[in-house]
Amino acid sequence: MSFQNVLDVGCSDGFFSKYFIENLNASKVTGLDINKYDGSIAFEVLKNYEEDFKLKYNNHNDFEILKESYENLGLVDANKFLLIKKIYDLNIDFVEGSIYELEKYKNYDVTFCGSLLEHLRDPVTAVEQLYISTNNFCIIDVSNTFSSKLFRNKPLLEYTNSGGNFFKYSKEAILTIMKNVGFKNVSVLKDYKIKIEKYGYKIPHGVFIGYK
Repeated sequence: MSFQNVLDVGCSDGFFSKYFIENLNASKVTGLDINKYDGSIAFEVLKNYEEDFKLKYNNHNDFEILKESYENLGLVDANKFLLIKKIYDLNIDFVEGSIYELEKYKNYDVTFCGSLLEHLRDPVTAVEQLYISTNNFCIIDVSNTFSSKLFRNKPLLEYTNSGGNFFKYSKEAILTIMKNVGFKNVSVLKDYKIKIEKYGYKIPHGVFIGYK
């Protein structure tokens, strides 16, 4: 399997961008993330959680501690994506931007969005924007997915009412959104769980694919 180019939306530290290059033979990956690496909040939160998350982000900003090391590599902030690019000499590029504004990033063979949808106020617009950028197919990874078999497989959302997450999705909900924005042959690629070492439990994930 190989791809000409990939758009990794919500790329964070570049883990999946690196994976596409090294394991799936992508020729070029563009990683897009709204994080400005200046201590500001990098995802949507309710206003009453804003100050708490600003403090959290400042506490996780290691640039001042490692400033000399970053500068020796020619890096001006704590962008881990660019750190990976520099260390491993990968054909990946970072752009700062929002999933809601992908019209300027078109004609990608593959679009990928990993563990971002659950953090968004408006998932329908986000998936629609992924559709606009996709030439061949789109892969979306979503955490805390659940089955709605007890409700006759209806597409359901659960509002979580928390700062960093807005919704939990049934798998049927993700499939329905993808179909309605235009993706074809939509299906669940895989279900899996990630263990959260800090809390000692596993979080379910669903991986979905849709073709243009």
